[in-house]
Amino acid sequence: MKIFSFFKYSLLLILVSSFIVSCEKETDDLLSEKDGPVVVNYIRLTDPAKSDSLLTSAFMGSLISIIGDNFGDLKQLYFNDQKAILQPNFITDKVIIVNVPTTVPTEVTDKIRMVFSDGSEFLHDFKVSVPAPVLAGIKSEYAPDGGTIELSGDFFFDPKVTFPGDIVGEIVSTDKNNIIVTVPLGVQPGVITVSTNFGKAVSKFIFRDDRNTILNFDDKTHENWTAPTFGSENKGVVPVSGNFAMFSDSDFGEWKWNNPTTMWYFAPSRGGAKPIAVGPITDLAVKFEINVPEDWIDFNLLIFMSPYASDHGYDNASFARYQPWRNGAFKTSGWQTVTIPLSAFQYGKDDSWAKEDWDKPGSKPLSSLDGLTNINMMMFGPNVSQTSGTKANIQIAIDNIRVVPIN
Repeated sequence: MKIFSFFKYSLLLILVSSFIVSCEKETDDLLSEKDGPVVVNYIRLTDPAKSDSLLTSAFMGSLISIIGDNFGDLKQLYFNDQKAILQPNFITDKVIIVNVPTTVPTEVTDKIRMVFSDGSEFLHDFKVSVPAPVLAGIKSEYAPDGGTIELSGDFFFDPKVTFPGDIVGEIVSTDKNNIIVTVPLGVQPGVITVSTNFGKAVSKFIFRDDRNTILNFDDKTHENWTAPTFGSENKGVVPVSGNFAMFSDSDFGEWKWNNPTTMWYFAPSRGGAKPIAVGPITDLAVKFEINVPEDWIDFNLLIFMSPYASDHGYDNASFARYQPWRNGAFKTSGWQTVTIPLSAFQYGKDDSWAKEDWDKPGSKPLSSLDGLTNINMMMFGPNVSQTSGTKANIQIAIDNIRVVPIN
């Protein structure tokens, strides 16, 4: 299939080249000797639908046609100081079809430089447009001062990362799609900005997001007879922001309901009848940080909200089923942020747990947050990815549970 696709693409480019040249009503002599001065008449995209648009610049990676004369013995072509890859089948005496290099230039000349077999060169004005950075996400929205965060996106060319308060972080490593940066001392919650010479991107996420935090296991706590909390390393997990809760059971099995693998937040004993959040279901998500030091191979982490009461409200709840092990054992390297849209809260307690039903709509979609003040998490249910009865080692650290707008 890949070979077929390549030849189909090559044929398309040849047809485009032929179309361009026929429009010029000139005859091409493939790789002929120069019989006069090199001339560039114009440059345009190869897409026939956009062929009327003449170019003086193009983004990296763009496929363009250079129309002119006496290109036949072209040997090398540069955009600024970056060498383009030439395909002989896409070069004629009057047309060059070429991709603009995807590497950022070191020396910007704003020129196309053609080198021919006789050593002669030809220059033509043309700018390569480098896109502004795109900041797509962050591995963990929380990290301590002096720790590192991992940003993902695109076009990270010699980036600068600025934290809230205009504090610049020290870059540990970077490539086109990823940045690892040290968190400076004294940073407060807010957005992160990535800047390059070609523009800047501002995060949609909030670093150290403290909006509507329900539980942080420091000053906002759960029922203390459920999952234990730790303020120092436990099971290989180092705190990310103060205390964290730890679901821990090395012999977890089907339908096992036990306190160390549950987390209950009952509003009557934890601050009054404050609603979980305000706003449309479609605009909100539950977020939290998670750290899984051992392979998590099965069993759902159930998350649900319930009405104002000193009770879990399990029977009538709309559940989200968090299953990060679907494609294989799940284990994290440190903390990472989990985002679960409220639209995923759709399962009733009697809905099918079968693997073939994982992606089918549930019977009890959450329609409103009215009256819901409690939030709860628990490991519970059947073994759904392995042979019935198989035990699992559950080691899951959780922190900073919040209900906030979806990024």
